Amino acid sequence: MRLALRQFRRGLAAGDYRTLIVALVVTIAALTAVGLFAGRMAKLLNTEANNLLAADAVLTADHPIPPRFIDAARARGLNVAQTRAFPSMAAKGDAAVLASVKVIDGAYPLRGQLWLAGQDAPVVGAPPAGSIWLDPRLSDRLKLGVGDILRLGTSQFRVAALIEREPDGALDFASLQPRLMMNGADLGQTGLVGFGSRIKYRLLVAGPPQAVSAWQQDARGWLARGERLEDVREARPEVKTALERAETFLRLVTLLAATMAGTAVLLAARRFAARRADAVALYVTLGATRAQIRSILLGELLLLFVFGALAGGALGWGAQELLGWAVRDRLPAALPAGSVWPWFAACGFGFVLLIGVAGPALLRLAATPPIRVLRREIVAPPRLWLTLALTGIATAALFVGVAGDAKLAAIVAAGIAGALIAAGLLGWLLLIVLGRFAQGFAARIAVRQLTRRRWLAAAQLGALAVGLLGLWLLTVVERDLLSAWERRVPLNAPNQFAFNIQPDQAASFDKAFTDAGFAPPKLQPMIRGRWSAQNGQPVEPKRYEDDRAQRLAEREFNLSWGETLRADNRLDAGKPLDETQPGFSVESGLAKTLGIKLGDTLTFDVAGTMVSAPVVNLRTVDWDSFRVNFFVVGTQALFAEQPASLITSFHLPPERRDVVSRWSAQFPNVTFIDVGEVLGEVRRVLELAASALRLVFGFCLAAGLTVLLAALETTAPERRREAAVMRALGASRAQITRVQWVEGAAIGATAGLVAGVAASVSGWLLAREVLELSVPFDWQLPLMSLATGLLLAALITAWERRQLARASALRLLRDPG
Repeated sequence: MRLALRQFRRGLAAGDYRTLIVALVVTIAALTAVGLFAGRMAKLLNTEANNLLAADAVLTADHPIPPRFIDAARARGLNVAQTRAFPSMAAKGDAAVLASVKVIDGAYPLRGQLWLAGQDAPVVGAPPAGSIWLDPRLSDRLKLGVGDILRLGTSQFRVAALIEREPDGALDFASLQPRLMMNGADLGQTGLVGFGSRIKYRLLVAGPPQAVSAWQQDARGWLARGERLEDVREARPEVKTALERAETFLRLVTLLAATMAGTAVLLAARRFAARRADAVALYVTLGATRAQIRSILLGELLLLFVFGALAGGALGWGAQELLGWAVRDRLPAALPAGSVWPWFAACGFGFVLLIGVAGPALLRLAATPPIRVLRREIVAPPRLWLTLALTGIATAALFVGVAGDAKLAAIVAAGIAGALIAAGLLGWLLLIVLGRFAQGFAARIAVRQLTRRRWLAAAQLGALAVGLLGLWLLTVVERDLLSAWERRVPLNAPNQFAFNIQPDQAASFDKAFTDAGFAPPKLQPMIRGRWSAQNGQPVEPKRYEDDRAQRLAEREFNLSWGETLRADNRLDAGKPLDETQPGFSVESGLAKTLGIKLGDTLTFDVAGTMVSAPVVNLRTVDWDSFRVNFFVVGTQALFAEQPASLITSFHLPPERRDVVSRWSAQFPNVTFIDVGEVLGEVRRVLELAASALRLVFGFCLAAGLTVLLAALETTAPERRREAAVMRALGASRAQITRVQWVEGAAIGATAGLVAGVAASVSGWLLAREVLELSVPFDWQLPLMSLATGLLLAALITAWERRQLARASALRLLRDPG
């Protein structure tokens, strides 16, 4: 081991490990920094999304919460609060309005903020005993102000404040009545709660993520009838889509960084093993045994790994801390603490690649004959099958562990494999064409040299293609995908919904908007119906194993008709609805959950009338468009004669929110719901994801450049030796430069073209199949990538010409590097 340590020190001082150390350090640093920062950002995104729940986890029930759930949460050190919600009439004098009463026990909210009008800071907890807080809509309808008295059940309460914003107010559209909050200690005296009361009980829990996850795990095992754990992703499809899309972006960046850095390690490790052949031949000449040689070589490799792991880990950890510090003012809260697991994973990946590529080659070097000292072309062949097996295992583990999504892994893997195959085929065809039609000294010599070392040239070509592919996916394609996502959530996206508009109010409702200076929104019919049968068989919620499927099967659906297929609804299967024929269009996610297939006959009970029709199509809905959308849409032939109300969504600038009070007074039956909090959360997820991607781009760029450097180093010694031979035979520097330019241009242009096409195809597939975004195929990227490949060739030629001018032919022949 002492000899291995001595060799390591010498090699480090002489720069023998330069490319390998750079590749290994960048690999571990990039995976550590990107994985750690992406993980912390994902935790923050989920924590912020939980603000819409007012907690980290919520248990809901149609009966009082069993004590064991509360005791288990407190035993794990979690904060606990409870709410109860039910509809009741609130009155002032002879006027009465149906309100949604929220009874608070404990430090509500545990996440997010509850704001009261006129307050300088958010409040925590319930109203003081004997007082209530009112939604402004309820205040307007009953003409109540702060200090007035409101009657609720058999008791009277003083209005202490008006509610400006509650964190979970926009979470559920089922409660459309204006809100009223009261202290749990006052509920008993109202006489509102008795046998048969329809109360929704909620247990709110918050605390450290590990403790919350453990409590949820326990709670799932205790759930009984009428009990369920709430998830913000399930409650708000818009937030679910935004979170999943952000996580996919972060996983994509991590996967690309790992792929590029891993490619650099593969190339550099192969080069490192080849450079050790001379030293091994010398060891053999001096009488070293194969066991001693293997011990020295593997010890040297292990020291390299330890150095790269420590340096890469320190660099990656420091970089992600610097990234967090740089964006601290833009974050809604402090980033959660990191974990050492990304560093362990990065070290494991780097170790397997290093050992998998350099290990077998170094072990075979122990069989190098002493004649290698005099004849450099003699070397023991490596065990290629072992290298391929270990590399394949590491790559498969990387894609499965990092991607977390089969489609994402398949598309990126297919893009890389396609780029490698296309680069090989195109390079082979290029050699055939140039071999037949090449004219002039430079072209003929370049083709001859590429043909002679075709396997090394193929490796260089593939590495350049993968490096450029990764860079394009991280820059141009990533930019296009983010832009498409930003277009889906524009600044003027709808932030208000209006329900229960009666058909005879449509004209006056439009006029109210016109008088306020707004364009009238599009009104859509909405019909309430309960799903009663599928293909003539009664719907039985209990036959579904999934809890969500059971709830969907037993709930009433909001149905609609007369809506043509919009841009935020994409047909997955079937044909568009024909308004003159009975038919249903079903959202694809709902169809999958409930086992509904194209052609099935669905029956809905609409106000006592059974309405049946076949499923004509399945469609994907862009819930983050914030427009009015429905899980199930029928045709005019089905629903035109059914009783319906109207619904709409529209954008209201923050400075014009006051008009809602006027509209509420003008249309007392209409319920206006502000979803600005949900929209803000989606936009915040988008902004945080975009910031994270831009910040980690530096490490990804470093990984890509390291691939390019390692690819150039792959054939550098051979090119220098060939240049030395040509110089010894009398070729001028200009002739040698032209040969190198033709050779570099052929490889650079081929790799650039292949990478550009692969990036365009992969980006289009990622947008369509994984991120569900509309991104056009980028026809300009292949041309730009080809030009980049030619530019790389020019830079390489200029660099090698400079190196050639500094060294004699004899020196290059003795040590080409």
